[in-house]
Amino acid sequence: MNEFDVMVVGGGPAGATAATACAQRGLQVALFEHARFPRHKVCGDVINPNCWPVFERLGVARKIQGLPQQTIEAACFTTMGRHTLTVPLPCPTVAIRRSLLDAALLDHARSCGVHVIEGETVHDVWADRRLVTRHGEYGARKAIIGADGRHSVVARKAGLACLRPGRHQHIAFQSHFRAPATLNHQVQLHLFRGGYCGLVRVDTERANLCIVTGPWAARFHRDCEALFAHTVWQNPHFCEWGVPPEPLEPLQSAHPLQSPANRAAEHGVFLAGDALRVMEPFTGQGIFFALRTGEMAAEAIDHPARREERYAAAVAKLYRQRGRTNDCLRHAMYRERAARVIIPLVRHAPRLAHWLADSVLGGER
Repeated sequence: MNEFDVMVVGGGPAGATAATACAQRGLQVALFEHARFPRHKVCGDVINPNCWPVFERLGVARKIQGLPQQTIEAACFTTMGRHTLTVPLPCPTVAIRRSLLDAALLDHARSCGVHVIEGETVHDVWADRRLVTRHGEYGARKAIIGADGRHSVVARKAGLACLRPGRHQHIAFQSHFRAPATLNHQVQLHLFRGGYCGLVRVDTERANLCIVTGPWAARFHRDCEALFAHTVWQNPHFCEWGVPPEPLEPLQSAHPLQSPANRAAEHGVFLAGDALRVMEPFTGQGIFFALRTGEMAAEAIDHPARREERYAAAVAKLYRQRGRTNDCLRHAMYRERAARVIIPLVRHAPRLAHWLADSVLGGER
């Protein structure tokens, strides 16, 4: 049986970060990823400014700065009426395609000495820190980190999954589309009945478009024009941009978008990223949560005592600080009537707009 100090399941931002941070601490690390990179991932593609300190600590910031990207200067909210709100962002923000970002992070982990095994699916996790894959068994001397997403095998097999079903039934549809020439340096959130649409340019030719709506829209997943007709075309502000309803790659979906937190760690198994907790993505903090929880898992593993308790307390504080504004905005997004009241209020209260931007993009407290 192959043995490593730490085994990481999942090669996305949480897994690649955890693996790199462990390797930087002199640990022998193996990372298992069921896909082969680069691969497309449902995401808004916006990099929260809080991600950059983590990139710096990992030593990958310069590589990510060199990726094709689009600067974002403001966030624009619109309702189905004529209400709009533009909030200048307090610090530099960019959009980068997830396929490029994730590949860069995984390549960096490999360059730091992580043994990366792509195309390998983990089927089971045993109590003595062993993983079972289709090709054999692997043992971890120190810990296993589950960073395998919202439907985490590690969380289920290690007994860390929350058995209480979530109430949030919305579904996200996402792809890249040909960007209109007039699309500006803003991330846009267009509200319609029962959902919203995020739109942002990611490079000179592409725009990321993500539609969040009820599960009834799943029947339109193969007909993008019908999906547009039942959702974003209800909002006249979105229609003005003239985004053609022909995706540049197949439309993908993700569900659930919000779920109760799993238990963070137990018996040498730690969860990070969406495997730990799935948060509504529209505030652009999903990638930050993935990076920071991956880094925190590595920090906890390197500690000699009470590793699981320290990690659980640290991630609870992280989500408590950064999740409140996310929850408030999420409730407003699905209540267009409430948004018609809130948007004019914030527009005439610059301090409130500044607080909103700082709550989403400000540093850790």
